[in-house]
Amino acid sequence: MAQYVGVDYIKFSISTIESVTDWMKKNDNIAQPLLANIDLLVMISRKYTTDANLLLEKRKIQEWKQVFNDWFARCESKIPAKYREGIKENGDELFKELEQYGH
Repeated sequence: MAQYVGVDYIKFSISTIESVTDWMKKNDNIAQPLLANIDLLVMISRKYTTDANLLLEKRKIQEWKQVFNDWFARCESKIPAKYREGIKENGDELFKELEQYGH
């Protein structure tokens, strides 16, 4: 049973990210949970690398990244200036690390 824990968490993360990106495509709200979910997926992927490489699809990671970048472009001016650069940098770093996984 223990060998499937990583698989379950990765599948749950993917499902959550899919829901979040669907929501982000349709709104201009400056609050977004995507980066927190990507961060958790990166942490799980570090621990369960083989499972992450099998379950993550590079094209989906690129799609999530594009959704984030599109959202940021729409909402950038609404984000308080003191947080704006950090949010973008954090997103770039997280996606760069996540892009190491998948097929």
